[in-house]
Order: sequence, then C-alpha cells, then structure tokens
Amino acid sequence: MRDARYQQIAQKWGVTYLPERPSGFAVFLLGDNGIITRKNDSDWELHPEKSLFLTGLLQRGYTVVVPPLHPSHWGSEEDYRIVLHMYHHVLKQEILNRRIHILAEGTGALLALRWIAEEKECLRSCYFINPCLDLHAFYRQEQEHKWFFKRLEKELADVYQEDKRQITDEWIQLIAPSYTFDDVPPLSIHCDMNEKRFPLHIHSRPFLQKLAELNTYVNLRIHGNEQSFYRTAQAAYPFFKKHEVKL
Repeated sequence: MRDARYQQIAQKWGVTYLPERPSGFAVFLLGDNGIITRKNDSDWELHPEKSLFLTGLLQRGYTVVVPPLHPSHWGSEEDYRIVLHMYHHVLKQEILNRRIHILAEGTGALLALRWIAEEKECLRSCYFINPCLDLHAFYRQEQEHKWFFKRLEKELADVYQEDKRQITDEWIQLIAPSYTFDDVPPLSIHCDMNEKRFPLHIHSRPFLQKLAELNTYVNLRIHGNEQSFYRTAQAAYPFFKKHEVKL
C-alpha cells in the first residue's frame, strides 16, 4: 500500500503519493483524457505500466502529484487553474523545491503548455509522451470522423461550459493553448512513430519547428514497434535527475 493523500477539488479527486525517503523534488503527472482518480485509487496505480513507473518515481524519492482533472479535460483553463491550486497546496503541505518536474501524456501536454506560457518559473523540466500540442489541428482532424467528432464537440462543450452550437473552428482557435512563449524549460518529447490520435507530423514536429524559429531546441525521440508506456517513460528518471543539479 502506497502512502497517499487524496484531496477533492471542484468535485474531482487528486492524489499526492509520498515516498519513504523524500528527495525534496516533486513530479506532477498530467494525464491524457480518460485517466481518472477516485477517492481511494487512481488509474496511475491501477494501470500496470503506469503503476510500474509511479513505483520507480517513489523509489527515487520523488513526491508524485496527480491533480484532479475532468475525465475529458482537453487542457481547459479550468483544469489548469485546478492544477495550479494543487501545486500551491502541495508546496504548503510538503517540504519541496518549488520548481517541479512534469510528465505529460497525450492531452496532458495542453495543460503543460498553459503552465509554460503563464508560469514557467515553477517548472524544472517537462517530459512529454505522444503529446497533443495543437488542439485546433486535432479538431480539424476529427471532422473527418463523424461519430468521434460529435463526441469531441460534446466533451469540449461540457468542459468549457459552452453551448455546443458555439463549438466552431474559430472558437477552438480562441480557446486552445497556444505557443505564446519564447522559451521553454528543459523539454524531452517522446513519440511513437505509429501514433494515430496525435501524429508526430501534426503535433510534435510543427511544435519543434516553431521553437526552432525562436532559436529554442528540444530533444525529440521517435520510438518504433509500439513501445509500452513504461519503456517510453523510464527515460524520464535520468532526464529529471539531470536537471536537479541547479536548485
């Protein structure tokens, strides 16, 4: 049984996992849509691959935080504010360095983009796995799939508390997290070359190109053979460690 503190914010559950021997550093796990925390457990500990990664973080002394998010959060402003609330709450409860690591999967990267754009001084490093980095591009991609597109419209209307009839191409461009920054914390992006939801050529490569235009370069690793979550995530351990030399 892991030492865990569950907390409810805005009727959703988050959890802070505490290591036996704290290192003083924290990792925030910003999950993809569909990754849920309940009042007694989280998909991060029930999913075999994610649980293995979580255990590895705790064994290395990290305090691990899973903020309470909507099941289909789509990087919403409300969910970002909840993440920030959780951040400040954990810093008050635990003895931690205020600059934290982020591991973001899928749509969790949209929340990370908001954080980078608004308060990147809180971030020590970011590690993205198959990230969604362009909500507008995904919206246009899903227009080709009628049933999935209707579900996407409903999810966006729910999480942004908007009339479904207002969900348009122009509206998406207004609310989507954008590249409103000229610098990023140390960032490593890991993509499966066969990823279909958030393809490399639609999300990560255009993102890297925009950063390169600002003379900012980040690490991109492309994996083949549909690597498991743990095999893709385990490189986060040395990556995080590398960026803890300077407090």
